[in-house]
Amino acid sequence: MRKEDCLDLLTKRIPEDYHPQVNFCLRNGMVLSMDAVARFEENYVVFRGREGGTSDDGRAFFVPYEEVTYIRIERVVRMGELKKMYGESGYVDAEDRLSTPAASTAETPAGTKAPPATPAPVGGGPSDPATIARQNLLKRIQQARANVAGTSGKLGGS
Repeated sequence: MRKEDCLDLLTKRIPEDYHPQVNFCLRNGMVLSMDAVARFEENYVVFRGREGGTSDDGRAFFVPYEEVTYIRIERVVRMGELKKMYGESGYVDAEDRLSTPAASTAETPAGTKAPPATPAPVGGGPSDPATIARQNLLKRIQQARANVAGTSGKLGGS
């Protein structure tokens, strides 16, 4: 990849909040997960991140542009997001239509009730599914620990 291509992608096309999901795929097959770009030098890019397949994050990488085969975003990216990166607006794909509440009520057959809208979280709680799932899992782990702690004291007393 050329320096100009990397600069274009990382400074103009891919929003900065996507950078922690960006992977540099190198000629030798190695994958480097980027956290944040520190600087673009004449012959290489400097960024903080980790090697793919490891949990050693916060490492510094100095990668020559010529070693980068391609750059990818490591998550599902909607077509509308890709189009937006290149300045195209107004594109709505099937996933975008399904995620809007107006689309679900507009497609309801005549004579049937629309499904009830999902209420917004009360008290400013999380609204994204990943955070909600994480909190639910933590609650279940805490409950399981509390149950184990409560039953372990009863075992020795009989």
